[in-house]
Amino acid sequence: MDGWTDPRAAMGTLPQYPHAHQDELVSAAGRGMPSVAAAVLGDRLNSFDADRNRDGRQYFVLKDSQGESATVWVDAVPLVRGTLADTATNTTSQHYVIRVSDRLPTQMLDRVLAHELGELMAVRERAASGLAPVREDLLREGAQLSAERELSAPDRGRIGELNWLAARTAASDLTAEQQLAARAEFSALLDTCGIRPTAEMGDEEAFEAQDRAARIRQFVSARAISVASRRLFDTLAHPIEALPPADATALRAARDAAVRAERQVEAFIGRREITMPMPGYDQNGLPLPRDQLEPAAERWAQYREQVSERTVGALEGQLAAGQFPLRKVVIGGGASLTGRDPEALLVDAAGRWHLDPGNGIVQSADQDRDLAQWMGVDPYAAVEDPRHRVSIHAVRVWEDQLATQGDVVNGRARLRLGLGGELLAEIRPSGPDGQASDTPLWVACDGTPSIATGLTPDAVPGMPRGTTGVESRSEAVRLIGDRLRELEGQAPGARELRAWLTLAERGGADARTVLGALESSALKGALMDGLDEESGARMDNCFTALDSTGKWETAREAAPGRALLGDEVAENRFDPRAAQHWIIAGSGGTGVANAEIILRENPDAYVTIIGNVPPAALQHQVQYPEMLERYATGENPRLTIGRTEVGAVETYQHENGETWFQADYVIEATGERRTARAGGYVCSLGRTNPLPPALQILADEVRDRGGEISGDLQFDRDDQYIGYGLTFAVDGREHRVDVDGAASWQLPREIFAPKTGVQAALNRMGLRGLPSETGNAAPGFSPIARQSALRARAVAEAAAGDPDAVRRLPTVPERWQRPGLTRPSTAVAAPTAVAPTVETETAAAQATQADTSAEPPALTPAETTPAEPTLAEPTAQPTAQPTPEPTAQPELEASAQPEPEASAQPEPEASEGRGAPAAPAAPAPGISGSHLWQMGVHRGGAGRPNAPDRQEQQPPPPGHEPPEPGVGLDD
Repeated sequence: MDGWTDPRAAMGTLPQYPHAHQDELVSAAGRGMPSVAAAVLGDRLNSFDADRNRDGRQYFVLKDSQGESATVWVDAVPLVRGTLADTATNTTSQHYVIRVSDRLPTQMLDRVLAHELGELMAVRERAASGLAPVREDLLREGAQLSAERELSAPDRGRIGELNWLAARTAASDLTAEQQLAARAEFSALLDTCGIRPTAEMGDEEAFEAQDRAARIRQFVSARAISVASRRLFDTLAHPIEALPPADATALRAARDAAVRAERQVEAFIGRREITMPMPGYDQNGLPLPRDQLEPAAERWAQYREQVSERTVGALEGQLAAGQFPLRKVVIGGGASLTGRDPEALLVDAAGRWHLDPGNGIVQSADQDRDLAQWMGVDPYAAVEDPRHRVSIHAVRVWEDQLATQGDVVNGRARLRLGLGGELLAEIRPSGPDGQASDTPLWVACDGTPSIATGLTPDAVPGMPRGTTGVESRSEAVRLIGDRLRELEGQAPGARELRAWLTLAERGGADARTVLGALESSALKGALMDGLDEESGARMDNCFTALDSTGKWETAREAAPGRALLGDEVAENRFDPRAAQHWIIAGSGGTGVANAEIILRENPDAYVTIIGNVPPAALQHQVQYPEMLERYATGENPRLTIGRTEVGAVETYQHENGETWFQADYVIEATGERRTARAGGYVCSLGRTNPLPPALQILADEVRDRGGEISGDLQFDRDDQYIGYGLTFAVDGREHRVDVDGAASWQLPREIFAPKTGVQAALNRMGLRGLPSETGNAAPGFSPIARQSALRARAVAEAAAGDPDAVRRLPTVPERWQRPGLTRPSTAVAAPTAVAPTVETETAAAQATQADTSAEPPALTPAETTPAEPTLAEPTAQPTAQPTPEPTAQPELEASAQPEPEASAQPEPEASEGRGAPAAPAAPAPGISGSHLWQMGVHRGGAGRPNAPDRQEQQPPPPGHEPPEPGVGLDD
């Protein structure tokens, strides 16, 4: 909510029973919304009726005077401090979700709802006309007027408040005292909106300027205000000196209270230096022109490559000189770059959106309007119509601008243990061709590394699901290994078989080899003996998972380039013309996106999507309905969607001698049974939940040394999820690693066991915070931008000494459980102690210690201090047998919310000093909340280890203007 802030609500304490208060707020909304809507919308409203869906959630059906309908949902959930409410606007399916703070006093609810209704109607009406939102607020105190002289969405929210307050001043069901209180609030809001001059009449110059601006604001607002508001304008929209005595007295009291509140809010929020430019804007604070986004993306990619080369060169120089770099390390990018610390060394392969051949993220600019607040970008500048999808080129510009705010290496990294137990990053830079370097760079990690490598790997067809499910071959091997460890000392050969399994998994043996060894082992029967029904079913599913994986591996070998995982399509690592008919297994968001890519890239292709009923969120996104209309209708539809339970991949020999694929399915609308036969098969069946690739080798090394790995969920003081943390305890030391971004929503099952229910609780929290009706999902682009901005702020506050800034919890706070499902028995304060699930590995390690890459170098004792130590014998590193490099996973699609426009950008000048990028521009004015994404990033240099020396001057970032003929970026 952008119109006003009451510090009592922003800083209030949580009620003792949050579910009871959430229930109370939702129930109060049910009672009050019809009258609030009538006051806010007036003759633009035809009807406003309450209803409930099948899961019991309350919603309202709004019908306007034009006969158009919209659905409005209301919930009370934990929100960021100082935020009374916010609204997710989905102009694609006409669903609007108002989320009010569950700390909000009930007596303030109707006014908050009035603001949100006014704001969402503004977004809805402009979208219907294909108009982007007004960028700057007009209704603000002072003489300065916005250039557009139009009402922004927050302005319409403020008018919603005025209309609601005006209605209360004459409401027959209120006491005279309540009516006078509403009149006083209405009068005070005129100050905030700039509709009344606040300068003293004796100060003629200031008074006349404010009075002139106030009259313009009244004129522009005339169409939106109600008849009751207009009457009060006539009486109250005057200088305090000209008001009736009673109104003047009430206004003085309100102004005094506002001054006190402002001081409280300043003390609560604090002030932080803002030094980073906002991505997607030029040096004048204006959005890049839409027609310049594609060439701008190319230039920013080139600039990022230059920064990467310089960073790699500096690191190589330090290592060659015997200096071991000691750096803050961040691995992975995507939308999590919103919280990018410019002092950290970023290692990112520029995946997902830099590779995706599609049109853009699957949400519209309206759905992604929150990006203005959290990432500081303008999604509306990237589209022609606010209901269109956000351009992929804009996303690439945003990410590359954020990435190059500090040292960056284009490439992949994984964490390792040094020979002395230190935490190291093994970095393999990649060149312009994407190929990783054969020679790694070694960096010692300073502080807690952060991992944000995006979505976890795809599951292969045929994986058993449910409570006893096994989602991957690695999980199957781990569970069988755990069972063999239990049998050691009881069954001869158990220890040896377990050691062999570990070697086979780390060495990349195929699933058929692993399954064959287990099937022929005399221990197979012992694996099942003595297990209860549930454990026995899970062990049986381990063999099913290995068998399904073996069939998938066989299919990929028999049909190279035609049996694909969804990420291979999303990252454009395939030939769309390798087959003319494709089966896509999986009807979720990834499967739909992959179908669109194939149909777009191969105009002759036909696609059959098979799977369960598509997730509800797809119907609320832009992509899915558009794709159905374009490809699934007409005389010769190229897209068919069928229902089936997808099992292991099925192949057959086509008459042309090739291996083809087949699958039975049902057309849901008619019940017709069909069989799809296709030359290509794409598996998009959902995600597995392993450790991120950057941590898998570290986990093996810790277990090999008899260490333990534990995990916890991380929340800020406002109960906003900011990722999960892992603790690697080994040899008397502890190393912590934080996981952010889309990866943080897929908890590794080996640490957070399914039986604990933590993953299920996290899923429910994500769905409650972003219901399907928003067209978004928690691991999406815009939600991850928000999460990472909040994480950056919390981490900075923790570093400044706030012990409650980052809270490590064993599960989701109770506030996030939906009211009516759980009731507190006593006080419900969230636990602060961490009781993580612990995964412990011991002995077999020494028997299975197969090195997977170059051995990490040792650090001397001096190298563990925050300085730039020397490297002890950098070339004398033991060799080992390499394992295939884990592939960093891509980032997901998502959503967000509104603001700005487009303009030009002059070429920035080169900066001075140590070759850092050009001095950033100041943030653009008028973009409400756009600075918040930077607020949590520490800018000070005190105590920071030295960055790699840069002997040459860093080239300036590119502008939107193309280079002069014959002049390149390096000239």
